[in-house]
Amino acid sequence: MLKKPFWIGLLVLLPLALVAGVYLFARQTYQPYGTRLLNPRPVDALDFSLTAHDGRRRSLRDFEGKVVLIFFGFVNCPDVCPTTLLELSKVYKALTPAERERVQVLLISVDPERDTLERLASYVTFFDPSFIGLTGSPEEIAAVAKKYGVFYQKSNIKSPTEYNVDHTATVFALDPRGNLRLIYGSGKAAETDRVVRDVRWLLRG
Repeated sequence: MLKKPFWIGLLVLLPLALVAGVYLFARQTYQPYGTRLLNPRPVDALDFSLTAHDGRRRSLRDFEGKVVLIFFGFVNCPDVCPTTLLELSKVYKALTPAERERVQVLLISVDPERDTLERLASYVTFFDPSFIGLTGSPEEIAAVAKKYGVFYQKSNIKSPTEYNVDHTATVFALDPRGNLRLIYGSGKAAETDRVVRDVRWLLRG
């Protein structure tokens, strides 16, 4: 005859095993809204060292343990940049306070000649005080953009200080280990609830 403590232990462990099984099944079967990379790119291939709008040098590794949402844009952008940052602010605000502590939105400037630290600070914090703007020398920006496969170039040039910048309008989502897992094409971040579910999925991973 089996002893009573065995049955008590079994009754305690069985619900825990069921919960763990459901969790693992959900992780394996979840279909993210963002485009999923079959071979996630690791932090070593994506890391950078740029200057944040507060003057501090920051690298991707500084945000280890957080889901990082990266967008390349510029302050004078007339449409896609403010729209995307507004969309990301809605995603951020839809998270719980505890989840927000583990999520970071970064704007990497593709217009380092005009995007001073002061302008970046005013711009990104307008959308949310936690957002960080990053810039650097033209060479540094070019090197980071290349790592992420981002295209940008000046257009409609009227003078050295009057021009537009055409650029890739993609949001990159990195998991807490710094691996690039999902990408969102232009306009896709507008689906707030679906992006929030993706962020929560990344947080659980």
